[in-house]
Amino acid sequence: MRPSRSSRGATARDCAAAVTILLAGWPATGAAAQAGPINAGALFVEFPVGARAVGMGQTGVADGGSGEAAFWNPAGLADLASASFELHTVALAAGRTHAVTAYFPSSRISVFGGAVYLVDYGDEERTDDIGTVLAKISPRNFEFLASFATALPGPITVGLNYKLITFQVDCSGDCTGLPSGSGVTHALDVGGQFAIGGDDALTVGVVLRTLGFSLQVENDEQADPLPTRLAVGALWRTPLGRATAGDRFDLRIAADLDRPWGGDGDPAVRVGVDVGYRQIARVRAGYGQRSGGESSASVGLGLASGSIGVDLAQTFLATSELESANPTFFSFRVVF
Repeated sequence: MRPSRSSRGATARDCAAAVTILLAGWPATGAAAQAGPINAGALFVEFPVGARAVGMGQTGVADGGSGEAAFWNPAGLADLASASFELHTVALAAGRTHAVTAYFPSSRISVFGGAVYLVDYGDEERTDDIGTVLAKISPRNFEFLASFATALPGPITVGLNYKLITFQVDCSGDCTGLPSGSGVTHALDVGGQFAIGGDDALTVGVVLRTLGFSLQVENDEQADPLPTRLAVGALWRTPLGRATAGDRFDLRIAADLDRPWGGDGDPAVRVGVDVGYRQIARVRAGYGQRSGGESSASVGLGLASGSIGVDLAQTFLATSELESANPTFFSFRVVF
């Protein structure tokens, strides 16, 4: 799916609608399919990041211990025991997305770090009657995160993201009548997690994502409000068999529920499972559905050896208006 040339708003709307229809389990789908997104320039912040959470049906609110937690609930960063560097990428219908994260635990200031997230919608060319390229437009979204997470007295962790969100359309060549420009805004994610039971068997999470100012590209009348959402989730862990704590198989079951903050909209419900041997080998599956009928399933695999880890996930659509391959998510991490 290529961006539209007609206007900046149309460019973002076409791209965002394509991806949100494709990832039918994600909460933005209903808005795109039913009424058209009004927050087009910043809707990309709802695209899922990280194969670990996607493999479990996009259930990340109560999970943690990896850099991708910054995109689901920053409180989960407090579970990082070692410094972590991660790469996440996927080719969606609208274009390829890339994220780089770096987080560092500290005995003095808990966990801090940041991430850079890019959505590249590709290049669109204007040609003449004989195919000569006259101009090229290149729409991009960037998000820069600065994160902090810490453990409070008792089984509580909290986290905060500051987010710098940008939407930019570059044009080169004969750009007469073609869109170009940029917009910048600021937002926060605020989250918490609470562990219950021995060995933190049950974790409950809550997060308010992307609370901030509208994204203005042209003027105040066409500013796009951010897609702020409130999400809650739970994650239950249990060992399998009689293995010892240091050498065991375990099962993790998660469920998330979220909906738009301060506005109308259908809630999104997602469930996921993860079973495996420590962090060495994990198998995941998940399912998400909205009351509007859109749904998607997912499967995932995680492998780790020493300080290196790789996660893969793929989504499968039950309903779709697009003829597009189901996307495969890839994550690579190094801990040190």
